[in-house]
Amino acid sequence: MPPIPIHYHFKTAALTSLLLTAVTVAMPSAARQDGELSRQASDLLAQRCLACHDSVKRAGGVDLTNRASAQASGIFKVNASGSSRLERVVTSRKMPPNGKLSAGEVSLMTRWVAVGSPYPAVKLEAVNAASAPLWSFQPVKRSSVPQTPFDALSNNPVDRFLFATLAKNGLRPSPLADRRTLLRRVTIDLTGLSPTPEEMDAFLRDSGPNAYAKVVDRLLDSSAYGERWGRHWLDVVRYGESNGYEQNHVRPDAWPYRDYVIRAFNKDTPYPQFVAEQLAGDVPAKDNPDAAAATGFLVAGTHDTVGIQTEEGTRQQRSNDLDDIVSTTGAAFLGLTVGCAKCHDHKFDPIPQRDFYRLAACFAGVRHGVRQMRDQTEAEKRQESEATNRSTELQNALNDLDNQARTVVLRNRGAAAASRPAVNARRNEDVFAPVTARFVRFTVLATNDGAEPCIDELQVFGPASAANRALASEGAKATAGSLLPGYAIHQVAHLNDGKLGNEHSWVSSAKGTGWAQIELASEQAVSRVIWSRDGAEIPKFDDRLPVKYRIEVSRDGTNWSVVATEAGRTGTRDYIHPDELLNALTPDQRALRLSLQKQLADQKQQLAALRSSDRAYIGQFTAPDPIYVLRRGDVMQRGDEVQPGALSKVDVLDSDLTHSATAPEPERRLALARWIGDPSNPLTARVFVNRVWQYHFGRGIVGTPSDFGRNGEKPTHPELLDWLASEFMGGDTSIFSRQHGFAWKLKPLHRLLVTSYVYRQSSATTPKGVAIDAFNTLLWRMNLRRMEAEAVRDSVLAAAGKLDRKMGGPSFKLYKYEVVNVAIYSPLEEYGPETWRRGVYQQAARGIRDDLLGAFDCPESSQRAPKRESTTTALQALSLLNGPFLSQQSGFLAERIRKEAGEAPEAQIKRVFLIVFQRPPDLGEQAEALALYRRQGATALCRALLNANEFLYY
Repeated sequence: MPPIPIHYHFKTAALTSLLLTAVTVAMPSAARQDGELSRQASDLLAQRCLACHDSVKRAGGVDLTNRASAQASGIFKVNASGSSRLERVVTSRKMPPNGKLSAGEVSLMTRWVAVGSPYPAVKLEAVNAASAPLWSFQPVKRSSVPQTPFDALSNNPVDRFLFATLAKNGLRPSPLADRRTLLRRVTIDLTGLSPTPEEMDAFLRDSGPNAYAKVVDRLLDSSAYGERWGRHWLDVVRYGESNGYEQNHVRPDAWPYRDYVIRAFNKDTPYPQFVAEQLAGDVPAKDNPDAAAATGFLVAGTHDTVGIQTEEGTRQQRSNDLDDIVSTTGAAFLGLTVGCAKCHDHKFDPIPQRDFYRLAACFAGVRHGVRQMRDQTEAEKRQESEATNRSTELQNALNDLDNQARTVVLRNRGAAAASRPAVNARRNEDVFAPVTARFVRFTVLATNDGAEPCIDELQVFGPASAANRALASEGAKATAGSLLPGYAIHQVAHLNDGKLGNEHSWVSSAKGTGWAQIELASEQAVSRVIWSRDGAEIPKFDDRLPVKYRIEVSRDGTNWSVVATEAGRTGTRDYIHPDELLNALTPDQRALRLSLQKQLADQKQQLAALRSSDRAYIGQFTAPDPIYVLRRGDVMQRGDEVQPGALSKVDVLDSDLTHSATAPEPERRLALARWIGDPSNPLTARVFVNRVWQYHFGRGIVGTPSDFGRNGEKPTHPELLDWLASEFMGGDTSIFSRQHGFAWKLKPLHRLLVTSYVYRQSSATTPKGVAIDAFNTLLWRMNLRRMEAEAVRDSVLAAAGKLDRKMGGPSFKLYKYEVVNVAIYSPLEEYGPETWRRGVYQQAARGIRDDLLGAFDCPESSQRAPKRESTTTALQALSLLNGPFLSQQSGFLAERIRKEAGEAPEAQIKRVFLIVFQRPPDLGEQAEALALYRRQGATALCRALLNANEFLYY
């Protein structure tokens, strides 16, 4: 789209035609007006009054089912003030007693009485409000652009819709904001970063008519745009990088979904495609690798990993997962509280309970977990196999050194000599005469504490090779006699995945006993087995340790021979503190250990890079479960089985999605995506343009962005909302999308909004505006907003010259993380360069927030956050004034201004004002800043400016 001049009034043929239509169209006749008024009033009576005031209940002696009975009830009787009884109880808000009428509904009843309260010919009957038509379910209707007294100020039709409402309420637009304010506003809005002094200077120097339009295009083309607006979407869809619930383990492979969202915004992916990729991106993934990670949307929420061994518990966990997916889909894309229909028909909106479970059937094959985004090449498979083998070899070498030190420590303690040391959690080796085998079985006969035995890795070696032949990457297969259910970190596949440690282990379901087995890729000579319970570099567990066992081999899996047992090992547990082990090593052994540790760290980093290139926490897809309507939402009370479907009360669309009880799993999700993205769907475009409006103006046209139902707020400007939705979809009369081929694209919508006069207004208040519209719902001025948490942090880093603009990849942590069955998070004591990336890339673990981000209302990702609160608390001031992050970055900012401005304090003060506020100081500020500089130094001055409201608000 070409740049939009700041004062261009869009005098296109299409708009001129619309204006002429608006001026010359004939007004509806009085009869037509009265008929429409009668219909609206009758609907309101049926929905809000007749439950109590019908011919049976006649509460208060009033029957409103027809005009004669209403007249006989005295409801239209006028008193001395000239108002009827009906008007008095309605305008005083005494009726209805539950759920007061809105101002618009009160006005409707008053106008209806004024024209003689015309009733329809048929008797009225009470209507369940939840089954009555809902405004957001009605088709999008594109209104003509109104004419207003302020049209000379208008830059595009958005202004004229808003100006019309202002004029009706006796208000007028505010003057335009100054250019510095405007550049800060649009730069922070579109990128989440403050403008640089150089960007401000260039804009102020550009006197051309397209200066602002060029800035808008530059910002929309920047990679920072996707990072900013991608973060907004991640709020909406409850994106987090840990499981939540009791264990709350981190999901290290969740970030590819976040990167997909950022890419999609930067590419300006058409919205229906954006929807389809998130619901069914695995379908076109082979043709579109960028979409492969999009299904992370489905599993971005919480997931309970605690094992529940009862049938009811297992069903409930599965039901919770499906509830999360359905509810988030309904809220994010349709703006509805679909989850309220899980236990019964929705109490307020036209969503039957059956619809909830039909939606759940669309996702009946979706499960939490890691999935390959693409098929590995043979070269990549070979690289990963070699890296895994090398990593295991290095860990084995480290463990072997520790075992040598253990022997020395025990000897020094005077322990009895033994041919072999006692079993330990970290590494155990059993050597035997070479024998040809295809199967190797490890049977546990007893554990050190009587609990279910645990093994993290079984390794098998031959006499002439140092390679572990038991690895899955070598073609070996692991099986076991049983598995303790319900734990993602304890799986049979972990027996030979090449990963050491409790988080990648197998646990038997039988106390004290169990067996695990490796089937090698082919028959071969074996002579050594290495096994461990927790062989991690820093082991944490020594429970569940096998102390009695036997190792058997077989060529056919039927006839077995015992090759090793625990016989000959000392009978005591020989746990020794790592420091004592280290002291027992010789200097050469310690040097070797340090070298091995470095090699292992490098190898793990290489392996992580190989694995992260094609694996992500983006859901696993299996054959769909049968889905039943649950009576009262009880997982043990199954009713009728249902087939995939959508919302049945959206009349313009067919809610039967697949028309087949045996529809394959991907087809279900793709059919729902197409239903959501259908241009006839009255919800999709309205909901999304309202979200965009909210992020630009501080409040949505509908103030409840994820609830377009009866409990949500009504639109403040319904005609504008529908005009924007129509414009966004690129309807036949669209003056932007259809003309320029931008149907369903977001960037043209941004341009439309941020180039409007209303957006460019000053945020200054006036007594009249405050008196008439104190909350500025009519936008007679621009709302002054505070930067969101990530924008505060990012702008501080940018000001200090430390912001790392690296995009994508694994997240950085703003906490210390360890696992002792459950995850433990603790604050960082210092912030290194690895934490200086944009806030969108920090690992958003549930239940933990960085002090600065948390203080500035960064949402906790266990719940959806369709709009962020903006609170003012003492913790915000403390975090900015005394927090370690701000103290550190203030020091860096002081170093930056000294480097850029020289040693003169006056020059440094001018430079820091330009960096932080994008303007020079005035004379008073210069004098005060110089006094502070001389008393406490440049760092104190920098910290003071970063605490200023002028920096935080825009």
